[in-house]
Amino acid sequence: MPTVNDYTFIDLFSGCGGLSYGLEMSGWRCVAAVDHNRFSIDTFNRNHSDQVGLVRDLNRFTPAELSSLLGVDRVRLITGGPPCQGFSKARMVDGSNFGERIVDDPRRDLYKRFLAFVSHFRPEIFLIENVLGIRNASSGVYFARIQSESRAIGYAVVPVELKCWEFGVPQQRVRQLFVGTRLGLPLFVADIHLKKTHAPVGADKSDLGLSPLVLLGEAIGDLPSLVAGSGSPDSAYDMRKRALHLDQYGGRYILDEMLAHKSKRLSWHVSRPHSERDLRDFSRLREGETSRQAIARGVEMEFPYSRKSFLDRYTRQSRYALSSTIVAHLKADGLMFIHPTELRSFTPREAARVQSFPDTFEFCGTRSDVYMQVGNAVPPVAARAVGFALLSYLNLCCFTGPASRASPSEQARKSLIGKLEALIKQLYTPVLARMSRQEFVEVWFSIHDLHPLLHPNGAFDETGEITMAPNGVSLAIAPFYQGSGWPIELIPFAREARKRFYAGQISQREYYFMAEETLESN
Repeated sequence: MPTVNDYTFIDLFSGCGGLSYGLEMSGWRCVAAVDHNRFSIDTFNRNHSDQVGLVRDLNRFTPAELSSLLGVDRVRLITGGPPCQGFSKARMVDGSNFGERIVDDPRRDLYKRFLAFVSHFRPEIFLIENVLGIRNASSGVYFARIQSESRAIGYAVVPVELKCWEFGVPQQRVRQLFVGTRLGLPLFVADIHLKKTHAPVGADKSDLGLSPLVLLGEAIGDLPSLVAGSGSPDSAYDMRKRALHLDQYGGRYILDEMLAHKSKRLSWHVSRPHSERDLRDFSRLREGETSRQAIARGVEMEFPYSRKSFLDRYTRQSRYALSSTIVAHLKADGLMFIHPTELRSFTPREAARVQSFPDTFEFCGTRSDVYMQVGNAVPPVAARAVGFALLSYLNLCCFTGPASRASPSEQARKSLIGKLEALIKQLYTPVLARMSRQEFVEVWFSIHDLHPLLHPNGAFDETGEITMAPNGVSLAIAPFYQGSGWPIELIPFAREARKRFYAGQISQREYYFMAEETLESN
């Protein structure tokens, strides 16, 4: 059985295993993956020799039951993506996630089940992955609650936006991560540990030392041509087309990442059928154009749009751009994912390529099941980058020394509160700006001693309600923002710290409260 000294993790709401697959590529080892969908777990186990996938309903399955099955009560990491449909921007149109007509959705509370497992296993790190829309769903309530309830069980948490194309994924996918670190350990800092590999859009790649973006043509251009309604779950590659593709793009994606040369057969390259009307409308679109854009330039579409308020029905993707974000709705239709040069929508294998699943990854279920699994997954290549970041955090921080100074005694805590209260009362004058470097660093670290679960990167996030406190509670404690946990009266200190950090007047170590040993190891 695994020991706590291994880089072990549990994947909750695992789906088919995109996140686990990427983490394992970086050196982590999955000891359990849990999801309620049998086809997803069948896929997970088919691609993991250890067969650690479990079909369980996490509304009922308890941490104690999992601990008993594993024979351990500690792992290094718990990760997962509680269902995102409850927060998705794709559901804004019916008012189900946003605005006055918001509909109650029990999936929004599944993060509580995730945190129950964190509370039981006490990993050094946890990682929650969700859609970016969680920031604004219900006016940011859930975005704030995940953070505040994480602090309540003893974890500092920082939100991180993951732009997947910056790590070699050929689509416009942005995900919201929450990285939590256990009290007593250093804070996780994405700028230190999460290293981009591909140049952001519009950046000068030569200056950054990064690879060019992987665009759609490079990702799927070697796959055999199909017409709508053709193809097979098991077929042969077009080796002549592959040779031409390699001449144009090289093998950095389809060989190095997709492992096409290691897959003897091509799976799930099968196109769904489309109506004759849809096919005629497809043909009217230019490469990279939406139906809205086509109508704006005078094209007559056969689909009966409302001229007053129509939504885009079709999008023809472009070989020379990032793909649109792959979504689970592909199981219903592929009209937003029309092939750049062929009259059909993406096949499941093309969607998997865009999601960075290698050709050697085998999916179980029907075509609709595969589309859903692919659309709900975390791109493995992006997950690999996150896995390396978490290992970097553990290797360079966790075992090099204490996070900062020892926790203050109750008497020392009262002294810290008194000192900060005195400064708060003076903030009508530029007292912080006049402090010497040494004086300010001492005050800044005293805030961390008092509030060890607060993250400097969260100090300017005003998400969620303001939590008040009973009379007599120090302003150094409350009121505070529910999301970030930062007391309102301490935010000027954070603003001054950031200003000094950007000006080079205090070090990265000092800004993020790192121990001396951590600095030396970096």
